[in-house]
Amino acid sequence: MITKTDKAKILEDLNQSDWDVTQELDILQQRVKKQDLPRLRIEHREDGKHRFFIDYGESYIKGDKQYTYLRLGELKAIVYEEHQIRALWQEGEDHPRCHAIDDSIMSMEPLAASCAGCPESIPGFGACKPKVRLFILALLKGKVKPMVMSLSPTSIKPWRDHQLRLKRSGLPPVAVVTTFGLEDIVADSFRWARVQVGIQGIASREQLLQANEAQQGIHRLKNRVTPQDFSETGDRIENSD
Repeated sequence: MITKTDKAKILEDLNQSDWDVTQELDILQQRVKKQDLPRLRIEHREDGKHRFFIDYGESYIKGDKQYTYLRLGELKAIVYEEHQIRALWQEGEDHPRCHAIDDSIMSMEPLAASCAGCPESIPGFGACKPKVRLFILALLKGKVKPMVMSLSPTSIKPWRDHQLRLKRSGLPPVAVVTTFGLEDIVADSFRWARVQVGIQGIASREQLLQANEAQQGIHRLKNRVTPQDFSETGDRIENSD
């Protein structure tokens, strides 16, 4: 790990050595910006006080905050891209055994010819986990922040109900300010949060332009799943002893 004092020193040394730090960081940003989006995740609490938090990923700087917990009951966002993803992922493995995006199998050695015909995709029986991956512009404190969030199987139905209402209204998801809330669910001694979806008006023209620009920057993510997509409890198969 690097301390903040060490960081300040090396940045000063770089400047004194005729390195253009701003230019170097701009080059780095251009190379990674299309694949380094913060993750919007949920902390499921046993007391029912569930909350959203932002996972920025790890850095090398000691003391840097990886997580930011949001003090709000409802998150507002512009949803500009959706992927239906699913994966059979073994705990501890870097890559899934089999996975699909929008019903297209992406694995070189799939378990079946189609997801529909695969026994691992049967809800409640198979080990292949379905999710909905949303690319959003979160509206936080007057700022627009690009993020990714993955809806768990129990939160997919509220999202589909939301889409059905949009379809009846003749509007695409990007046209509205979508709201995401957390509903406390208790069943079979388990307690978790289910995402509830609604709207709060229509998106502004500026937001639509920002969403269009953001969509152009995610093409590298469209054809793959990442470990961060399946990082929640129960997303992967536990290794047997």
